[in-house]
Amino acid sequence: MHHAKNRLPILILALSCLVSPAVAAEVPAPPDSAAIATMVRTLSAPDFAGRGNGTVEAFAAADTVAAWFAAAGLAPPPDGKGWFRDFPLPGLTLPGRNVLGWLPGAGALADEIVLIGAHYDHLGKVASVDGAADRYFPGADDNASGVAVLVETARILADRARAGADTLRRSVMVAGFAGEEIGLLGSRSLARRPVPHAPVAMINIDTVGRLRGGRVQIGGLDSAASFAAMVARNAEGLGLGIKPLRGDWAASDQASFLAAGVPSLFFFTGPYPEYHTPEDRWPLVSFPGMVRVASLVAAVARDLTIDPRPVVATIETDTAADAMSRSQAPEGKAERAWLGIIPDFTAEGPGVRLGGVMPGSPAESAGLRKGDLLVEFAGEPVADLPALTVLLRTHAAGERVAAVVEREGRAVEFAVTLKRRRR
Repeated sequence: MHHAKNRLPILILALSCLVSPAVAAEVPAPPDSAAIATMVRTLSAPDFAGRGNGTVEAFAAADTVAAWFAAAGLAPPPDGKGWFRDFPLPGLTLPGRNVLGWLPGAGALADEIVLIGAHYDHLGKVASVDGAADRYFPGADDNASGVAVLVETARILADRARAGADTLRRSVMVAGFAGEEIGLLGSRSLARRPVPHAPVAMINIDTVGRLRGGRVQIGGLDSAASFAAMVARNAEGLGLGIKPLRGDWAASDQASFLAAGVPSLFFFTGPYPEYHTPEDRWPLVSFPGMVRVASLVAAVARDLTIDPRPVVATIETDTAADAMSRSQAPEGKAERAWLGIIPDFTAEGPGVRLGGVMPGSPAESAGLRKGDLLVEFAGEPVADLPALTVLLRTHAAGERVAAVVEREGRAVEFAVTLKRRRR
């Protein structure tokens, strides 16, 4: 706690805009658009300076997430260790800090756990140039949006259980992960040392602020035999469509649990041009869309607490596990070389279809563009996104590599000079 500075003003800001502590009600409230908007604006505000890993602002963000969990009706996990679980961040002085909340189940299944998570960390500050004032990465969609939906999901489950509308047979653990942006470190830490034991299912909420056409993109539908039908049933009941994500790519925290053999779902609303730029600001996200996503996540989570235990399907986790483990920051290094593509996560392989490129990125400078299919990188074939992640980890910022894409029916080669991620 002593690491963070200016804690009091930030916590006052956070607590002043929380949903009121959950109390019993005859009709539990649906997702609250105003509360969601407040949480997104709070996390993406200058006080948190982009929530960079290993910073005092990240610690302050962790305190705020814990306060939101408490106000939503959660308690710390029952092991007596409080809200926080710290883990080392390679090359950084301060640790990463996961935030964990708990809703107890009832009956014979209460010892089984459904885990719902979202990462709260982001990319931190942008280094000042030519004496200009420091800028930061707000991370409104990635992933203040996911945290807000996570808190509202927890609040809905807690309210409904308290009002007697639902009985949670399984317990629910809610996790705000740190370390996602530098290699899924927070979720990996929890997957390796689960509290109090491994979950029977996991839901990951990442980048859900731009619902388009009423369709939620969902990964992991094939990781348990019952998932596809269960999610489809709930989506239809809410008037939402589903766009399945293809493959077990290692780009977000569900990969840590898939690699551990836990059936996991991933909720996402798609790539966008401002991804990982200082322009990812709260006015660009859709709060009504997030309300709809939160309704779906809460419905799916509720079913996972009462339905028969998910039967693990044949998950092809080797690729995801290998990509995840090899994509971690090596000892003494906290970030990887940056290419700057925005993958089209719904496209099927082989290769990686580009949903776009980030402004000012090595990909943009080299001439890559939306619609390209990346099939070769640095002389190696690109099977899928996890494979590209592995390839990137074998190269350093400043290296010049060849990238081959399929464009309009022909192969085109580009020379790409990799960079460090902008700070």
